[in-house]
Amino acid sequence: MQKIHNWFYQDLETTKSTNDSVLDLLEKVKAPCIVSAKRQTLGRGRLGRSWEGKEGNLFVSFAYEIELQNLTHYALLSGLSVLKSVQFFISSPKVKVKWPNDVFVDGKKISGILFEKGPEKYWIMGIGVNVSETPEVENPMYEVTSLKDYNIQTTREEFLQKLVENFDNLKAQYEESGFEPIRKAWLDNAYNCGKKVTIKQNGQECEGIFENIGLSGELVLKTKDGVKNILVGDLFESKK
Repeated sequence: MQKIHNWFYQDLETTKSTNDSVLDLLEKVKAPCIVSAKRQTLGRGRLGRSWEGKEGNLFVSFAYEIELQNLTHYALLSGLSVLKSVQFFISSPKVKVKWPNDVFVDGKKISGILFEKGPEKYWIMGIGVNVSETPEVENPMYEVTSLKDYNIQTTREEFLQKLVENFDNLKAQYEESGFEPIRKAWLDNAYNCGKKVTIKQNGQECEGIFENIGLSGELVLKTKDGVKNILVGDLFESKK
């Protein structure tokens, strides 16, 4: 069995979804583990959206234990770990994390993350990063980009090493010092914080100023009807 840092690790030639494959590995090792794949044929994103599997990009899933009350904290921590990894390759203030955990470069999406419930206290964290190819997305919610678009020549394996390193460091910081350092670092790199945004959830829209991130990881939105704390939704830049 391979190891990557302190995680059990498996790299597959192809899979329907690394989120599904990491469950198989978890059943065998019964410990935190990671599965990546060269090709992913049925990748999925939030709310049932597809994630196109261009070969050379990173498709990876982590399985580890999370206390339910800390899940929203880990949602932001995961985005911050990807952000720091992208910043290692693209040193630019235009690399931002969009609530809760998408990573954008110049307003274009380069990474997405999906959490799914696993057995017992385990959760599955699926991450897709456009490393070597920019996917062709039909009717995209946002423009997309890749490291290759910025003349970054690296591999999915190299990016994964940096990602695991950053995730482990942030997780250790969180366990030692709590959510506040994670929250501050996230806000320092936040996409559209302080601006007018639209939050879409369950077919409804709510517009206001993205003021802050609360202590539970919720988005604090100042609307005409008062302040609203939002735990789940899609954030868009308001066009008005």
